[in-house]
Amino acid sequence: MTPLLRRLLITGWLLGLPLAASADSASLAKAEALMRDGKAAEAYALLEPLEAALAGDLAYDYLLATASLGTGRPSKATFIYERILAVRPDYVGVRADMGRAFYMMGDLAKARIEFESVLAFANLPPDLRSAVEQYMAAIEQRARREKTVVTGYFEAGAGADSNVLAATSISQIDYANGTQVNLGPESMKRGNRYTAYAAGAELNHALDDSFSAYVGGDYRGRSHASIDAADNYTLDGRAGLQYAGGRYLLRGGMSKGRYWLDNSATRDSTGLNLDWRYVLDEKNQLTANGTALRLQYIPFAQRSNDFDLFAVSLGWVRALAASTSGGLTLSFGEEDATGGRLDGDKSHWALRGTLQHSFSPSLGSFLTAGYQPARYKTVNTDFDRLRRDHFKDLTAGLVWSLQDRWSVRTTVTLTKNSSNIPLNAYDRSDASVMLRKDF
Repeated sequence: MTPLLRRLLITGWLLGLPLAASADSASLAKAEALMRDGKAAEAYALLEPLEAALAGDLAYDYLLATASLGTGRPSKATFIYERILAVRPDYVGVRADMGRAFYMMGDLAKARIEFESVLAFANLPPDLRSAVEQYMAAIEQRARREKTVVTGYFEAGAGADSNVLAATSISQIDYANGTQVNLGPESMKRGNRYTAYAAGAELNHALDDSFSAYVGGDYRGRSHASIDAADNYTLDGRAGLQYAGGRYLLRGGMSKGRYWLDNSATRDSTGLNLDWRYVLDEKNQLTANGTALRLQYIPFAQRSNDFDLFAVSLGWVRALAASTSGGLTLSFGEEDATGGRLDGDKSHWALRGTLQHSFSPSLGSFLTAGYQPARYKTVNTDFDRLRRDHFKDLTAGLVWSLQDRWSVRTTVTLTKNSSNIPLNAYDRSDASVMLRKDF
């Protein structure tokens, strides 16, 4: 441990973080003594087996987080510090340690936010202020040296989808002119197993202390066991500018992508987007997004489906407890049917809720649910009616965080689209397991 790290650790204890009574006070006292002696590895070995029983005890959490930090586990430390701050956001020493953890992870933007929050407190002990100011100076030096940062990921897995082409389960369609058409099996709901894969990267280059430029791309695909017509993959690129202003982040740019279905180029997309994020306080974050997107189909027979999409969304995320957070997003959108789509233009709104809960530093869960009604504006002459859709989805999953930024995600998704035009109504269930590596 460097003298600077040791100094910040000791000053954190000098702030007087109260030790709560726990089921194993002797172990906590021993761990505290080990930490004071700079024996973080021994303290971690003593504390880690007790996590299932003592997680949530403020004294235990602080000791385990700080031992994690001292043994090169900053990611785990941030998780535990967040748990403490959700309950006691006034613990300035913990906030300083959180900044130190982000610094060790190389996330200088988050480290800067935490250290600036510490410096905003009045009557800081001189040693703590000096240590934090040294970190701020080090951040500035690293930012000047490391102007270009590359991040990325890759993942692969397998799953099963009950309706790989999002097709109706109705075998007979009745048209407005009295004609009845029997659908063949290839046009109806079919399930299949699949393998999925994805990879992506982004380069971010600092232009000055606040502005940066980014460029990135993603590739995603699915290959099905026996329904080749459902095989698909996408290639998307993006580029733009980003402005970091302390508690808020503004990011805007353009995107370009292509979608392939059954190994044939099917659709191109070109868009502009603007994202805004603001950290309101320790428990609340606000977001906003604006998107303009043009989708153009490549096969001549599908060009009537071309449309332009304009959408805005507002979001709110709140820490509900030490290990639980929830969020709501409200969005509105308009589609201009530039290709002469039979149903015409479309307007919609959507509401989405998200709930996340961590059972331990290595096991988390998430639940999302959404509802989106859509109204089309031209009478569909095939069915002699204005199309109305109601789309609903529910997703639940677990994420296991492994060593070296590996993770395993299991997900189950249920979707249902109700429509007054039966050909557009469908339901679908999808279950998958994915292995992911972030770098």
